[in-house]
Amino acid sequence: MHESYVNRERNPPRRISRLRLSSLKSKIGLSENMPESETDLRKLFQSSEELDEPEISSILGKLPEWLQYGKFIRVGPGLFDLGNFTLNHWLDGYAIVSKFEIHGETVSLHKKYLQSDAYKRAIAAQKPVITEFGTKAYPDPNKGLISRLVSSILPEMTDNDSSNIFKLGKDYFVCNDSCFFRKFDFDTKSLITGDKYDSQRLFGLNGLSAHPLTDENGDMYNIGFSALTGLKFSVIRIPSSDAGKSSKDMLKEAKVVCNINSSYGPGCVSYVHSFGMTSKYILFIEQPYVASISAIASALIKGHSVKDWLEWRPNLKNRFHLIDKETGKLIKTEIISEKPFFFLHIVNCYVENDQIVCDVMALDDPGILDGMFLCKLRSNMIEDNAQPSGRRFVIPLGSTKEMPMNSNLVKLDGSSATAMRTGSNCITLSPDVFTEPGCEMPVINKKFVGKKYTYFYANGTIAKNSFRNSVCKINVNDRSCIFWRDNEYIFPGEPVFISNPEGEHEDDGILIAAMSNVQKGENDILVFIDARSMKEVARARFRAHIPGALHGIFVES
Repeated sequence: MHESYVNRERNPPRRISRLRLSSLKSKIGLSENMPESETDLRKLFQSSEELDEPEISSILGKLPEWLQYGKFIRVGPGLFDLGNFTLNHWLDGYAIVSKFEIHGETVSLHKKYLQSDAYKRAIAAQKPVITEFGTKAYPDPNKGLISRLVSSILPEMTDNDSSNIFKLGKDYFVCNDSCFFRKFDFDTKSLITGDKYDSQRLFGLNGLSAHPLTDENGDMYNIGFSALTGLKFSVIRIPSSDAGKSSKDMLKEAKVVCNINSSYGPGCVSYVHSFGMTSKYILFIEQPYVASISAIASALIKGHSVKDWLEWRPNLKNRFHLIDKETGKLIKTEIISEKPFFFLHIVNCYVENDQIVCDVMALDDPGILDGMFLCKLRSNMIEDNAQPSGRRFVIPLGSTKEMPMNSNLVKLDGSSATAMRTGSNCITLSPDVFTEPGCEMPVINKKFVGKKYTYFYANGTIAKNSFRNSVCKINVNDRSCIFWRDNEYIFPGEPVFISNPEGEHEDDGILIAAMSNVQKGENDILVFIDARSMKEVARARFRAHIPGALHGIFVES
């Protein structure tokens, strides 16, 4: 049974060269609008339960010798229902941490809720008492009258860190896009929530992106914003350290590399979830999804959620900021997009032929967030039109004065991206769209962060598109795509790339992905996929529900 499972190749890879949306739609019968999913997806959005004792499952198949031990950690929204109260938005769900631990021929699943203040107080009150992305805060019955009055005027930021996991020194932290991040101990059986850290106290920033990046020197960078001292962004660097220094001491050594004023005026700040980095530059992209002082004030008075603070302003353009990592100097050239776009994740950035190449999973607007309200998702009302696609922007480096006007400055073979000098110190960019809409959560071999690369991996969204039910491997050079799929009821989460320590190629490694099976009575699964061939090498089934997640990390044992 063990051998036959591996050899029958139930999921042979499918290669599509230079995908074309219109032809694919006609081939697989996609309609332009599918207001209700044909598959019942409600299991994807149910609240999850903790596991007091890990569930152990046999691995069906054979993992490579170099991958016999390790931990796959995921974090994401897990609790949506509090007694008779249901949160509004999927992103509001209280964070649950899932740990898959590989031990030879078995893998165990353990899951536990992050013991955040937001979670504990919501459990006590049976409703949120701290504002979340799509759900407003309700009065905390455990607070006195004066404390409740203060909270209504100066609302607390949530520490519901459900977005991402990162490593600093020897320690691991969970985070979101607010000012709080928490230490979390994955090594213990009980999955212990650790100390809470505040970016306002540490760096003077009211929020940080959920995707810090670490360069080859071991220095960690992040971007955050400040509101109390005037709306601006700051790039921070946490220097690498010797093995003996604690993460707490490393955080104390953080320095501001550069401050950036908002391009959209003194009263607005752009939403930021990720940024890009090459060996020399930090790339920060402002987007016209903004929080204005007036909107925040209005929302506070009316008791609205964070989403109500944010406005999409399509009359504005995205602004690309380049910062020299060594000097902290902000390049003065005004670099803007021809058309506005919304994004969550930058795939990668690198320098080639005196140009910065930046690949982004982008959408025309943030409408995808409107499709994530639980009332829609739990009614199988899935947004099919607002889906991300891979878009490549190319930014020429050098003196703008020496560049010709109104001429394409891009010198990248095979790319349809354009960069035009449209003013004395202005460059306008338009992207090369290199994937169909419908994939997200891009990951690459971490050895290629900030370097020229060939492949990224992603999972299909739940919408009806050519990526649905898949883990995909996309070649950014020839645009070819290889899919791994099981069946129409299996919905993969974000894949994580585990590099072969003796590998010679960029794609030498294993993808690990947790997947939900929405078919009634069927088990959720953990799947291991050869990243070169995109063929499955092993899987494990679990009786326990595997919660959805936003991001994960693999920790070697």
